[in-house]
Amino acid sequence: MAYSDFTVTKFEQRFNIRQTRAELFAQPIQAVQPSALLLATISSAERMPLFSEKAKSEMLIAPILLEILRQNEYRFTIFSGFSFDIDPLTGLNGVCDFLLSTEPDSIEIKAPVFCIVEAKNRTVEEGIGQCAAEMYAARLFNAASEKPTPIVYGTVTNAYDWVFLRLEEQTLTVDRDRYYLGDLPQLLGVLQTIVEMYG
Repeated sequence: MAYSDFTVTKFEQRFNIRQTRAELFAQPIQAVQPSALLLATISSAERMPLFSEKAKSEMLIAPILLEILRQNEYRFTIFSGFSFDIDPLTGLNGVCDFLLSTEPDSIEIKAPVFCIVEAKNRTVEEGIGQCAAEMYAARLFNAASEKPTPIVYGTVTNAYDWVFLRLEEQTLTVDRDRYYLGDLPQLLGVLQTIVEMYG
């Protein structure tokens, strides 16, 4: 079993987690204006045949994460496509699409990992269980590294729709609100809010 095998139900049962829904972020979100570089990148990407998770990850999701990285003066690190094998016996192993760590300029994953980004090709709902398992693994990784984080965030996205998750104690909260590529200032604002919690 690996991260990709988890549904929400399997995740809840294996780790005794309760899933709920609520608004995760205080409204209104403080909007973050996208740079001309990001707008040009998104515009160019939307002219491409974005039919796979890989294409969406490279051409839409990664540029958005890099935008937040630049706007925060590179004070965290983005890991893309890294193996994150924490506890294979419980299925906490496999490759994560994107991991965000507070350790800047690192060439290996270091704690604390504070946000997981999971890319899906179709609906975001299909990735919630997988992302939740990766978030749980991040919490174990942080604790083992003696840098515990009481809250770990995650998001599942098909590049156009973004659903955010929060793991706190034994509760996985799925955000009632959705954020969209078509409203970049709001989407960037949520990502910025998460980064500032660990700044």
